[in-house]
Amino acid sequence: MWNLLVVEDEAIVRMGLRYMVDWEAQGVCWKAEASNGEEAVKVLEAEDIHIVMTDIRMPGMDGLDLGRYIREKHGGHIQVIYLSSYDDFPYVKEAIRLGALDYLHKPTMDEKEVTAALRKAIQLLEQSTARAPERKWSEDERNDWFVSLLDAYTYPQKMLLPELAEGQFNEGLWITAMRLRDDAADHMAAASARDHLKFMSIRYLIDEYVARDWGGIVFHRNHREILWLAPAKSKEGLEDHQSKEQYLDRLRSKVFELLNASIIYSCSSVYDDFRQIPEAYLEVELKFPVNQQSDSLHVRLAKEYVDNHLLEDITLMKVAESIPISSSYLSRIFLKEVGESFSDYVIRNKVIYAQKLLRETNKKIYEISEILSYTNPHYFSKLFKERTGMTPLEYRNR
Repeated sequence: MWNLLVVEDEAIVRMGLRYMVDWEAQGVCWKAEASNGEEAVKVLEAEDIHIVMTDIRMPGMDGLDLGRYIREKHGGHIQVIYLSSYDDFPYVKEAIRLGALDYLHKPTMDEKEVTAALRKAIQLLEQSTARAPERKWSEDERNDWFVSLLDAYTYPQKMLLPELAEGQFNEGLWITAMRLRDDAADHMAAASARDHLKFMSIRYLIDEYVARDWGGIVFHRNHREILWLAPAKSKEGLEDHQSKEQYLDRLRSKVFELLNASIIYSCSSVYDDFRQIPEAYLEVELKFPVNQQSDSLHVRLAKEYVDNHLLEDITLMKVAESIPISSSYLSRIFLKEVGESFSDYVIRNKVIYAQKLLRETNKKIYEISEILSYTNPHYFSKLFKERTGMTPLEYRNR
């Protein structure tokens, strides 16, 4: 269906023209009307228009000025048909020079004449579409366009990308936002800030994972947040809240397993159409805790124990008894919520404290090992190198 804009300052002429032709039968949608050139320009900026039928003489910006604007901004992508009165013939020559497809005499035009002009316009549009290669979007352009959907003030006027017209969102949509945790794998969080490649690896993994099972569109916001615009139902028909939570938990585990990156997420309710994307994103942002944590009470208590007893020999059994819960349950929920095992969490925090001592004191390596309750300094050095890529001595002397 080709979209039509009619520009005519006389309302009675617009009305007569509207009911003169069966537009849909001609493959044309009467998309918009304007009473002068200025209004027409606003429509052209907001809507996807293919055919403009405009009066030559109008107050303000007339049809010839509008034709110049269209030729400059849109080239041959918009076909222009002029409407003229008997005394407009001096203007017709200029209209033809501007590339007018045809001109119709308002006092005598009839359905047959209008239809013939439309068919000529459609033929040229079809030829132009067949010749014109599909516009290639760079990855950054595509990403920025999707980011513009998140805010009502930047929401685009036109749905330009084909991903939104494929029908996968016909039953609704929801949004999930994913971020690196503040407290898990601090060295990874710092690396992602310095190195976009690491962040993009996470984004590509998520894209590949959801494309297989659920579909939708994955993009990012300022290399800090990964957004997944998802269809209401998965490819297997899953749609309830519990199914989504389970799926996102599996996704989070996969990211940690393959890239050693721990993420948290927040997801919205299901919304009916694209115009509600800003509302869905606002819901997502409001659901994120202020400190970007998503820990249950038991996990918070376990972390507090580690913080308060970091220089001791900490075991999962000791912490579980202090809460109290079973050690197997604590191990399971800790890995699920934090994204790393309890023992890895303890080791990482001990290494961070060791780095502080290496920077700020002159204590020997074996002394720092003893402070952290590692009786074997060689084992401590091995753990340190596994997590920092260098030995304690190399870290101090760098």
